[in-house]
Amino acid sequence: MTDFDFADLPTLETQRLRLRRIVDADLDEWLAVWRSPGALDYLIDFEGAPDYRIAAEIIEWAHRIFAEKSGVRWAITLKPDRKMIGSCGFHLYERRHRRAEVGYELHSDHWRRGIMSEALAAVLRFCFDRLCLHRVEADVVEGNAASAALLKKQGFRLEGVWQDRVYKRGAFHSLWQFGLLEPDFRALGKVEVER
Repeated sequence: MTDFDFADLPTLETQRLRLRRIVDADLDEWLAVWRSPGALDYLIDFEGAPDYRIAAEIIEWAHRIFAEKSGVRWAITLKPDRKMIGSCGFHLYERRHRRAEVGYELHSDHWRRGIMSEALAAVLRFCFDRLCLHRVEADVVEGNAASAALLKKQGFRLEGVWQDRVYKRGAFHSLWQFGLLEPDFRALGKVEVER
C-alpha cells in the first residue's frame, strides 16, 4: 500500500522551497518563528511565549514522531538557504485507517506570499502519494480565518466545530475541524512535488 517505511526522511522540494529534516541546530530559528508578531495569536500549543526548554521539547517531539512512525515535521526553508522560516508536516498517522493530521506555522515576515500554500501542497502530495492516505485532517482554532482560507484553497472542507475542545491560556477554545479526502485533492490537480 505505502512506499514509505520511515527509514529515511526525504527532503521535499518545490519551485521556491526545500522542506528538510528538523535538526537541533534549528532551535533559535524555530523560536524566532513562534516569537514573530502574530504567530501565537491562534497557536494555542503554549501557555505563554515559548522558551528554549519548550523549543527543545518540540524538536524532540519532531524526532520522536518520526522514530515512532506516527508523523513527520519538516523545516521550511527558502532555496537556496537552509534557514528555517517555519514548519509543516503530519502527525497522528494511522496506517490502518489511512489518515493523518497536518499542522504548520510560518514566521510572520513570510506571510501572504503563498509560501505555506506551497509547503502544504508538497506535504499533502507526500501524504497521498507516498503514504497512500485516504483522509487528511486539520484542526484550526476558531477565528483563524487565514488558516481556514489556506486549507480551503488546498481542497479541505469544514466538517464541524468542536466546542470548547481545549483549555489553554486560561480559557476554553473551540476548534474548526477540516477534512480532505484523496479524491478531492486529486481533483484539484495539485502540482507535482520534485523528488
